[in-house]
This record gives sequence, C-alpha cells and structure tokens, in this order.
Amino acid sequence: MVVGFAFLMTIPLIIIFYQQSETLNIEITSAHMEKIASEIRDAADEVYYLGEPSKKTLSLYFPEGIHSITVINSRLAFLVEGPSGDYEVVKWTVANLTGSLQTYSGIHNIVVEAQDNDVSITD
Repeated sequence: MVVGFAFLMTIPLIIIFYQQSETLNIEITSAHMEKIASEIRDAADEVYYLGEPSKKTLSLYFPEGIHSITVINSRLAFLVEGPSGDYEVVKWTVANLTGSLQTYSGIHNIVVEAQDNDVSITD
C-alpha cells in the first residue's frame, strides 16, 4: 500500500517535469534563434557601413526546427517550428540584403559580403 501511494505521488511530478522541460527547450531555441538573427544582422550592417569589398565569415550553429529562411530587401526572417505552431524571428537591417541560407541543423559558415549597393549573405 505504501509503494502504491508513493507511485501515485510520483506520476504528477513526472508529468510536471516533462511539461517544464518542454517549455524550457522552446525558450532556449527561441533565444538561440534571436541570437543567430542578431549576429547575422550585425555582420550585414557592419560590412555595409565599411563598404565594398568588406567581407565577414560567421560560424553559427542552427538548431533543429527551422522551416525556412528569407533574405530579401532589408529583412532577415527565420520560420521556426514550435509546439503550438510555427513562429517567425525577424530582424531588419540598414542594408539591402540578397542571397540565401540553408535550413539544415548544424554548423553553418555564413559569408556576409558588401557589394555595390547591397549585402550578400550566403551559406
């Protein structure tokens, strides 16, 4: 009877643990995506202000769950999978952006290069 009571008391604790760990993983992924987008934006602004032929290479780790990455005009947007639906992380730059990035998880070597009137971002 004591073992049964102890087992019944641990079930809610296990459920709460899994819910909290899922929430924590979502917050970590969201913060990581904000950091990635900010680093790319900052590099784009830096090479834009320095002018052609400025170039900067970033080595960034992309987590799982990135559905798409949009690099157009002065907008850099990541569409990321979340448990309650997809959400978007968007950063705006001073420069006009061109190029594309791949969405696989892992380490990406991203080249940010100033061109005539825009900044090229490639993976």
